Amino acid sequence: MAGLLAGAAQAAPYPNVYGAPPEVLRATDWYRHCLRVKNERPARPLPEARPGAGKHCNAGALYHETLDLPEASKADWQVVHACAARTQAHGVLMMLYANGAGMTPQFDLALKHACSIQSPVDEMKSRVQHLRRRASGEDRAPIDVCDDAAADMRGQCAAMRERQRDKSRAAQLAALARGWNAKEQLGLEMASKAAHYFAQHRVDYETDASGNAPRSLQLDVQAAELDQFALDVLDAEAGKAPRFSEAEFTSLEEKMNATYRQFMLNRPAGTSYLGTIRKTGVEKAQRAWLAYRDAMELYGSIRHPQVPGSGWRALLTARRLKQLTELDNAAAGR
Repeated sequence: MAGLLAGAAQAAPYPNVYGAPPEVLRATDWYRHCLRVKNERPARPLPEARPGAGKHCNAGALYHETLDLPEASKADWQVVHACAARTQAHGVLMMLYANGAGMTPQFDLALKHACSIQSPVDEMKSRVQHLRRRASGEDRAPIDVCDDAAADMRGQCAAMRERQRDKSRAAQLAALARGWNAKEQLGLEMASKAAHYFAQHRVDYETDASGNAPRSLQLDVQAAELDQFALDVLDAEAGKAPRFSEAEFTSLEEKMNATYRQFMLNRPAGTSYLGTIRKTGVEKAQRAWLAYRDAMELYGSIRHPQVPGSGWRALLTARRLKQLTELDNAAAGR
């Protein structure tokens, strides 16, 4: 992520800010704080890279992978620190020093690296002020480089977080399925692929991509869909599989089909709030959803044969009805 988690360019200015002439910046409080810590150095030598480690590494990915570990050790964080120092990943170094990851927090060093991240003026000012509140104890929440990112970087931050979140989901489900037979594992894999396929279609075809920060909103939709899939699997393993009668499913499907037909025949109205969403895209998403529902029912029949298929079908149909109703209301200008 250029400017946030990636390594710094050679001979970058300090503070590494753009968008205003230096003579204006020199009078600001945040600028003076950056100059105050310009020559800060670690109290101890930076950690060495692991033997055999290559010259290139992704400090941002390493940081978040380590953050997701149940119990990250000091040695784990030293690996991250060595990578970040070697690649001059100032955003990662800022988080390491500010959050005390594997060490005692060193806020002046965190501030120095914050001032070294290439940023527009408002973002730099916000990040410096944020660190000052953290150092004073006014703000006790862990610092993330994306907390103060400008609008044009928020989509990249959201994408990075979703990649890490998806890896965490996959690891959780893999641990859950350990010990299952081959057919059960295959059923889960097929359902997972179908869930990802539908979630991507929700992003591509049923999320408005207009506005100032569409990418982060799209990724929220994707994450919600995949979180729900993982929760359904976990719930079933905990004895909370869906139980609906065939009649309940039939009623839900009739309502869903009616809403879908109404949308495809009558929408959008002149006052539509759909933005970039089109009927052809919703049609593609609906087909992806049908495949997802079938895959979940198949998975359920393999892993939980005592649960009627109507339970899985009704559960997913009720959610799809809600999604289509929201789209129809937006298309109607309601």
